[in-house]
Amino acid sequence: MKVVAIQGSPHKGNTYDRVEQLGEALKALGNIEFEHIALKNANIGSCRGCFSCFQRGEDTCPIHDDMAGIWRKLDEADGAVFASPVYSMHISHLLKRFVDRSAFTFHRPRYFGKYAVGLAVTAALGLDDALRYIRAFAGSWGYEYLGDLRYVDPPRGSGLPGFVQEEDLTEETARKLHHAMATKKPRKLTRNDYLHFYSMRTVYSRMRDHSPADYSYFAERGWLDPKTHYFTPHATGNVLSTLLARFVARMLGRNMDKAMAGSAEPDEPAGE
Repeated sequence: MKVVAIQGSPHKGNTYDRVEQLGEALKALGNIEFEHIALKNANIGSCRGCFSCFQRGEDTCPIHDDMAGIWRKLDEADGAVFASPVYSMHISHLLKRFVDRSAFTFHRPRYFGKYAVGLAVTAALGLDDALRYIRAFAGSWGYEYLGDLRYVDPPRGSGLPGFVQEEDLTEETARKLHHAMATKKPRKLTRNDYLHFYSMRTVYSRMRDHSPADYSYFAERGWLDPKTHYFTPHATGNVLSTLLARFVARMLGRNMDKAMAGSAEPDEPAGE
Protein backbone atom coordinates (compact mmCIF):
# COMPACT_ATOMS: atom_id res chain seq x y z
CA MET A 1 0.00 0.00 0.00
CA LYS A 2 1.25 3.47 -0.82
CA VAL A 3 0.73 6.79 0.96
CA VAL A 4 1.83 10.11 -0.51
CA ALA A 5 2.25 13.14 1.75
CA ILE A 6 1.91 16.57 0.12
CA GLN A 7 3.62 18.95 2.52
CA GLY A 8 3.52 22.73 2.16
CA SER A 9 6.15 24.20 4.46
CA PRO A 10 8.73 26.52 2.87
CA HIS A 11 11.44 25.14 5.16
CA LYS A 12 12.44 21.90 6.86
CA GLY A 13 10.95 22.42 10.30
CA ASN A 14 8.08 21.32 12.51
CA THR A 15 5.68 20.39 9.73
CA TYR A 16 8.32 18.32 7.96
CA ASP A 17 9.11 16.47 11.19
CA ARG A 18 5.44 15.80 11.97
CA VAL A 19 4.89 14.31 8.51
CA GLU A 20 7.96 12.11 8.99
CA GLN A 21 6.60 11.03 12.39
CA LEU A 22 3.36 9.92 10.75
CA GLY A 23 5.28 8.15 8.00
CA GLU A 24 7.33 6.18 10.53
CA ALA A 25 4.17 5.21 12.41
CA LEU A 26 2.60 3.96 9.18
CA LYS A 27 5.67 2.00 8.10
CA ALA A 28 5.85 0.35 11.51
CA LEU A 29 2.44 -1.19 10.79
CA GLY A 30 3.85 -2.99 7.75
CA ASN A 31 3.24 -3.17 4.01
CA ILE A 32 3.53 0.60 3.53
CA GLU A 33 5.44 2.66 1.01
CA PHE A 34 5.50 6.25 2.21
CA GLU A 35 6.55 9.14 -0.02
CA HIS A 36 7.00 12.62 1.43
CA ILE A 37 6.74 15.37 -1.21
CA ALA A 38 7.97 18.71 0.11
CA LEU A 39 6.43 21.30 -2.21
CA LYS A 40 9.29 23.71 -1.54
CA ASN A 41 11.47 21.38 -3.63
CA ALA A 42 8.99 21.14 -6.52
CA ASN A 43 8.72 23.39 -9.54
CA ILE A 44 5.08 24.55 -9.38
CA GLY A 45 3.92 27.67 -11.18
CA SER A 46 1.01 29.79 -10.04
CA CYS A 47 -2.38 29.25 -11.63
CA ARG A 48 -3.10 31.88 -14.31
CA GLY A 49 -6.88 31.58 -14.12
CA CYS A 50 -7.15 30.85 -17.84
CA PHE A 51 -9.96 28.28 -17.30
CA SER A 52 -8.40 25.92 -19.85
CA CYS A 53 -8.22 22.96 -17.44
CA PHE A 54 -11.93 23.30 -16.70
CA GLN A 55 -13.14 23.59 -20.26
CA ARG A 56 -10.63 21.54 -22.26
CA GLY A 57 -8.85 19.37 -19.71
CA GLU A 58 -5.82 19.58 -17.46
CA ASP A 59 -3.52 18.44 -20.27
CA THR A 60 -4.11 21.80 -21.95
CA CYS A 61 -2.69 23.80 -19.03
CA PRO A 62 -0.13 26.28 -20.43
CA ILE A 63 2.16 25.75 -17.42
CA HIS A 64 4.56 22.84 -17.82
CA ASP A 65 6.16 21.92 -14.51
CA ASP A 66 6.11 19.20 -11.84
CA MET A 67 2.35 19.11 -11.26
CA ALA A 68 1.61 16.30 -13.71
CA GLY A 69 4.09 14.05 -11.92
CA ILE A 70 2.59 14.83 -8.51
CA TRP A 71 -0.93 14.08 -9.77
CA ARG A 72 0.36 10.78 -11.15
CA LYS A 73 1.78 9.84 -7.74
CA LEU A 74 -1.56 10.61 -6.08
CA ASP A 75 -3.38 8.57 -8.71
CA GLU A 76 -1.16 5.57 -7.93
CA ALA A 77 -1.40 5.89 -4.13
CA ASP A 78 -3.96 4.35 -1.80
CA GLY A 79 -3.88 7.22 0.65
CA ALA A 80 -2.79 10.84 0.96
CA VAL A 81 -1.68 13.21 3.69
CA PHE A 82 -2.12 16.94 3.06
CA ALA A 83 0.05 18.89 5.47
CA SER A 84 0.72 22.56 6.12
CA PRO A 85 1.96 24.98 8.71
CA VAL A 86 -0.61 27.57 9.72
CA TYR A 87 0.19 30.95 8.19
CA SER A 88 -2.18 33.88 8.80
CA MET A 89 -4.94 31.55 10.04
CA HIS A 90 -4.80 29.38 6.90
CA ILE A 91 -2.68 26.92 4.94
CA SER A 92 0.65 28.02 3.47
CA HIS A 93 1.01 29.60 0.03
CA LEU A 94 2.79 26.46 -1.22
CA LEU A 95 -0.10 24.14 -0.43
CA LYS A 96 -2.63 26.69 -1.70
CA ARG A 97 -0.72 26.94 -5.00
CA PHE A 98 -0.89 23.16 -5.30
CA VAL A 99 -4.65 23.22 -4.66
CA ASP A 100 -5.18 26.07 -7.16
CA ARG A 101 -3.34 24.14 -9.86
CA SER A 102 -5.51 21.10 -9.07
CA ALA A 103 -8.75 23.10 -9.25
CA PHE A 104 -10.14 21.03 -12.13
CA THR A 105 -10.41 18.14 -9.65
CA PHE A 106 -13.24 20.00 -7.91
CA HIS A 107 -15.11 19.66 -11.23
CA ARG A 108 -13.83 16.18 -12.08
CA PRO A 109 -13.29 14.27 -8.80
CA ARG A 110 -11.01 11.27 -9.20
CA TYR A 111 -9.94 9.90 -5.82
CA PHE A 112 -12.88 7.71 -4.83
CA GLY A 113 -11.79 4.57 -3.01
CA LYS A 114 -8.80 6.44 -1.57
CA TYR A 115 -8.29 7.90 1.89
CA ALA A 116 -6.94 11.21 3.17
CA VAL A 117 -5.71 12.73 6.41
CA GLY A 118 -5.14 16.42 7.10
CA LEU A 119 -2.18 17.62 9.14
CA ALA A 120 -1.54 21.16 10.38
CA VAL A 121 1.05 22.71 12.68
CA THR A 122 0.71 26.05 14.46
CA ALA A 123 2.47 28.03 17.15
CA ALA A 124 -0.86 28.99 18.72
CA LEU A 125 -3.99 29.59 16.59
CA GLY A 126 -5.55 28.72 13.23
CA LEU A 127 -5.68 24.95 13.24
CA ASP A 128 -9.44 24.84 12.76
CA ASP A 129 -9.39 27.12 9.70
CA ALA A 130 -6.47 25.38 8.02
CA LEU A 131 -7.81 21.88 8.59
CA ARG A 132 -11.33 22.86 7.58
CA TYR A 133 -9.99 23.89 4.19
CA ILE A 134 -7.91 20.71 3.80
CA ARG A 135 -10.96 18.63 4.70
CA ALA A 136 -13.06 20.53 2.16
CA PHE A 137 -10.79 20.11 -0.85
CA ALA A 138 -9.86 16.49 -0.08
CA GLY A 139 -13.51 15.52 0.26
CA SER A 140 -14.48 17.39 -2.90
CA TRP A 141 -11.78 15.54 -4.82
CA GLY A 142 -13.30 12.19 -3.82
CA TYR A 143 -11.17 11.13 -0.88
CA GLU A 144 -12.78 9.57 2.14
CA TYR A 145 -11.47 11.92 4.82
CA LEU A 146 -10.41 10.03 7.94
CA GLY A 147 -9.46 12.82 10.31
CA ASP A 148 -7.23 15.69 11.37
CA LEU A 149 -3.79 15.73 12.93
CA ARG A 150 -3.34 18.87 15.02
CA TYR A 151 0.02 19.97 16.42
CA VAL A 152 1.03 23.02 18.45
CA ASP A 153 4.79 23.43 18.10
CA PRO A 154 6.76 26.61 18.83
CA PRO A 155 8.70 27.97 15.82
CA ARG A 156 12.25 26.70 15.65
CA GLY A 157 14.69 28.97 17.44
CA SER A 158 11.97 31.26 18.81
CA GLY A 159 12.34 30.25 22.42
CA LEU A 160 8.55 30.26 22.72
CA PRO A 161 6.71 27.52 24.64
CA GLY A 162 3.80 25.56 23.26
CA PHE A 163 0.81 27.70 24.26
CA VAL A 164 -1.85 25.02 23.89
CA GLN A 165 -1.52 21.29 24.23
CA GLU A 166 -3.22 19.09 21.63
CA GLU A 167 -3.58 15.34 22.09
CA ASP A 168 -1.03 13.52 19.93
CA LEU A 169 -3.11 11.29 17.66
CA THR A 170 -0.27 10.27 15.36
CA GLU A 171 -0.29 6.56 16.24
CA GLU A 172 -4.09 6.33 16.29
CA THR A 173 -4.43 8.11 12.94
CA ALA A 174 -1.75 5.92 11.38
CA ARG A 175 -3.66 2.81 12.47
CA LYS A 176 -6.92 4.23 11.15
CA LEU A 177 -5.42 5.06 7.75
CA HIS A 178 -3.62 1.71 7.52
CA HIS A 179 -6.80 -0.20 8.38
CA ALA A 180 -8.92 1.74 5.88
CA MET A 181 -6.49 1.10 3.02
CA ALA A 182 -6.13 -2.58 3.93
CA THR A 183 -9.86 -3.33 4.22
CA LYS A 184 -11.34 -0.87 1.69
CA LYS A 185 -14.79 -1.17 3.17
CA PRO A 186 -17.63 0.33 1.10
CA ARG A 187 -18.11 4.02 1.75
CA LYS A 188 -21.12 4.78 3.97
CA LEU A 189 -22.90 7.57 2.14
CA THR A 190 -24.28 10.55 3.98
CA ARG A 191 -26.96 13.01 2.93
CA ASN A 192 -24.19 15.44 1.98
CA ASP A 193 -22.57 12.79 -0.24
CA TYR A 194 -25.82 12.45 -2.17
CA LEU A 195 -26.27 16.23 -2.37
CA HIS A 196 -22.76 16.55 -3.76
CA PHE A 197 -23.32 13.91 -6.43
CA TYR A 198 -26.78 14.95 -7.60
CA SER A 199 -25.90 18.65 -7.68
CA MET A 200 -22.76 18.02 -9.71
CA ARG A 201 -24.58 15.74 -12.13
CA THR A 202 -27.24 18.40 -12.63
CA VAL A 203 -24.63 21.04 -13.40
CA TYR A 204 -22.35 19.05 -15.70
CA SER A 205 -25.15 17.42 -17.63
CA ARG A 206 -25.75 20.94 -18.98
CA MET A 207 -22.08 21.65 -19.77
CA ARG A 208 -21.70 19.87 -23.14
CA ASP A 209 -21.09 23.15 -24.97
CA HIS A 210 -19.76 25.34 -22.17
CA SER A 211 -17.27 22.92 -20.59
CA PRO A 212 -16.85 19.84 -22.80
CA ALA A 213 -14.07 18.32 -20.68
CA ASP A 214 -16.32 18.27 -17.60
CA TYR A 215 -19.28 16.93 -19.56
CA SER A 216 -17.24 14.16 -21.18
CA TYR A 217 -15.70 13.16 -17.84
CA PHE A 218 -19.13 12.64 -16.28
CA ALA A 219 -20.56 10.93 -19.37
CA GLU A 220 -17.66 8.49 -19.75
CA ARG A 221 -18.01 7.32 -16.13
CA GLY A 222 -21.76 6.78 -16.38
CA TRP A 223 -22.47 9.52 -13.85
CA LEU A 224 -25.09 11.11 -16.10
CA ASP A 225 -27.13 7.89 -16.15
CA PRO A 226 -30.36 8.39 -14.12
CA LYS A 227 -29.84 4.93 -12.60
CA THR A 228 -26.53 5.99 -11.07
CA HIS A 229 -26.86 7.27 -7.50
CA TYR A 230 -23.24 8.02 -6.61
CA PHE A 231 -19.76 8.42 -8.06
CA THR A 232 -18.68 4.89 -7.14
CA PRO A 233 -20.62 1.63 -6.72
CA HIS A 234 -18.28 0.71 -3.84
CA ALA A 235 -20.56 2.42 -1.36
CA THR A 236 -23.57 1.72 0.81
CA GLY A 237 -26.55 3.96 1.39
CA ASN A 238 -30.29 4.28 1.52
CA VAL A 239 -32.08 5.26 -1.69
CA LEU A 240 -34.59 7.17 0.45
CA SER A 241 -31.70 9.43 1.47
CA THR A 242 -31.47 10.57 -2.15
CA LEU A 243 -34.92 12.19 -2.11
CA LEU A 244 -33.76 15.53 -0.71
CA ALA A 245 -30.71 15.55 -2.98
CA ARG A 246 -32.86 14.87 -6.03
CA PHE A 247 -35.28 17.65 -5.10
CA VAL A 248 -32.46 20.15 -4.58
CA ALA A 249 -30.85 19.08 -7.85
CA ARG A 250 -34.15 19.49 -9.71
CA MET A 251 -34.52 23.06 -8.41
CA LEU A 252 -30.91 23.77 -9.32
CA GLY A 253 -31.47 22.43 -12.81
CA ARG A 254 -34.54 24.59 -13.35
CA ASN A 255 -32.66 27.70 -12.26
CA MET A 256 -29.75 26.83 -14.54
CA ASP A 257 -32.06 26.24 -17.50
CA LYS A 258 -33.70 29.63 -16.99
CA ALA A 259 -30.38 31.38 -16.67
CA MET A 260 -28.91 29.68 -19.72
CA ALA A 261 -32.04 30.32 -21.79
CA GLY A 262 -31.92 33.99 -20.81
CA SER A 263 -28.26 34.33 -21.76
CA ALA A 264 -28.98 32.75 -25.15
CA GLU A 265 -31.65 35.29 -26.12
CA PRO A 266 -30.54 37.77 -28.80
CA ASP A 267 -29.98 41.34 -27.75
CA GLU A 268 -32.86 43.73 -28.28
CA PRO A 269 -32.31 46.02 -31.29
CA ALA A 270 -31.23 49.49 -30.34
CA GLY A 271 -34.05 52.04 -30.42
CA GLU A 272 -34.06 54.78 -33.03
